[in-house]
Amino acid sequence: MDILIGFLVGIGVGIFATWFPGMLNMQAVSTTCRAGKPTGYRFSIGMALVFPIQAGISIFFTNWLTDHPWILDGLKQWAVPLLVIIGLIFVLKGFTARANRKAQIIKPYKGGPMKRGFGMSMLNILNIPLFLAIGSWLITQGYLPDLPWPKLVYIFGVGFGALLVFFTYTYMADWFARRAAVLTRNINFVIGSLLMILAAIQALRVM
Repeated sequence: MDILIGFLVGIGVGIFATWFPGMLNMQAVSTTCRAGKPTGYRFSIGMALVFPIQAGISIFFTNWLTDHPWILDGLKQWAVPLLVIIGLIFVLKGFTARANRKAQIIKPYKGGPMKRGFGMSMLNILNIPLFLAIGSWLITQGYLPDLPWPKLVYIFGVGFGALLVFFTYTYMADWFARRAAVLTRNINFVIGSLLMILAAIQALRVM
């Protein structure tokens, strides 16, 4: 029963951490609109594979990270310039995509989608402090048994929950293309703006 609880709790955490439209979700939509659903699903799998790693670091090294707060502080501080840089890259991609549309230039999708999804998800280092806070709260409140096996299935549940959300965004990418054409045409600007907002929020937190 503890193992089942750990897995279900992990699914809930994975969904909670990814349901809001953000960098990863919108990139899944962008990839699907550009290269098709099979590529979008593989890209989503690559992104979701990172979540068990991040959740595992936070849940199995809770005490160690708590005893070394400078690590989390460093992650939070480095996240600000990293988010700004990535945001600027997406904005530049937006201008390039706009110029290509005007010139009617269609660039083929290059690179392995799973590798690209994995790399994109790895850049979201703020998930580690988030999962640390959530995991600590779940254990102290008794929602997650403080035992090795429930914790192990919990981290896989987090990855599965994130995958469900990414697959949902990928599946609905056509809906975005039909109903939200302005959004999909300017999705790089949307992602860049979201990253800039997130960077500003994070900067205020570390000040």
